[in-house]
Amino acid sequence: MHDNPSIFWENVRKEIKSQNTTQEWVAKNSGISFNTLQGWISKGIYPRVNEAIRIAVSLNTSVEYLACGAVQNNKKPIEIICQNIPVIQEHLESIKQAVKTLQ
Repeated sequence: MHDNPSIFWENVRKEIKSQNTTQEWVAKNSGISFNTLQGWISKGIYPRVNEAIRIAVSLNTSVEYLACGAVQNNKKPIEIICQNIPVIQEHLESIKQAVKTLQ
């Protein structure tokens, strides 16, 4: 992560604003108490990695973006998954066929 936790929290604020949501919503959807989230923000403390991941997932973005403001590609995780659904379905079909032959 970047050396400056305020960048992380500034990017969280940007995402909250762009998604027209609240810190309370992020806390609830991340499974983090609102008071804890507010404390981290006000003290400029990074969350633990697992908590940063939960915050990023709740905002449908990456920890990389929140921590650095950088994104390897402009697509959010949900967009990437949706684009790959046909490939995922093909793999699932292959797995189903393999399981049938083993039974």
